[in-house]
Amino acid sequence: IMAFGCPVGTLCNELAKLDHTAKDEATKLFTLFRNWLSRQFAALGRETDADALAMHILMRSQGVATLATAFRDEAFVRREVDDMCLWLAVQRPNLSDHPESVSIQNF
Repeated sequence: IMAFGCPVGTLCNELAKLDHTAKDEATKLFTLFRNWLSRQFAALGRETDADALAMHILMRSQGVATLATAFRDEAFVRREVDDMCLWLAVQRPNLSDHPESVSIQNF
């Protein structure tokens, strides 16, 4: 990630800059991720906000990928990945009432 960024994000960005006819096809790659993530959140019991949660984690991971490429800071990437894992863990309804019990190990 630090060397080249996210290949899907890069492809979508470059095609959008060019207003290339293939940009909509490239966006379908993110749609696959979005739909898969939505299904995972729904399976965790978060049906009503599954798509919003999917978009949030996509946004966050793409932001980390972009900044990782810009700053090449491995410690930053590790911290953000750990934070994303904790955020994901608290999205589980049975754990959200007790966030103090959430750790990366039990995710």
